[in-house]
Amino acid sequence: MWGRVLTKLFALFGMTLTCVACYGTMYEEYHPEFAASGRVVDEHNNPIENIEVSLGANRSYSNADGRFYVSGQQNELRLTDVDGEANGGEFVEQVMILNNGTQDVGDVILEKKEL
Repeated sequence: MWGRVLTKLFALFGMTLTCVACYGTMYEEYHPEFAASGRVVDEHNNPIENIEVSLGANRSYSNADGRFYVSGQQNELRLTDVDGEANGGEFVEQVMILNNGTQDVGDVILEKKEL
């Protein structure tokens, strides 16, 4: 008889701890991390250096080979020419939406601005 009472008591106690563990914890927002790598080139497949590549507030710049890597909390990848004529001309800004966490976007072709 005491065995059944103790079993029910422990079962009740276990359920109480389970409920507190499941429902009594703080909710944390999910902030996915995004990352992108690739290469910035012009229409002739020449690398473009010093293009600002951003994911939200995080920024990076393409190197002499046009390669870049950036990570951040947002999935909007923005490539912006911030130095004007210094890198071979003024280029049109390009925006891409990343579909998953880490993505190699390959060669990104930037077009020159029309004068």
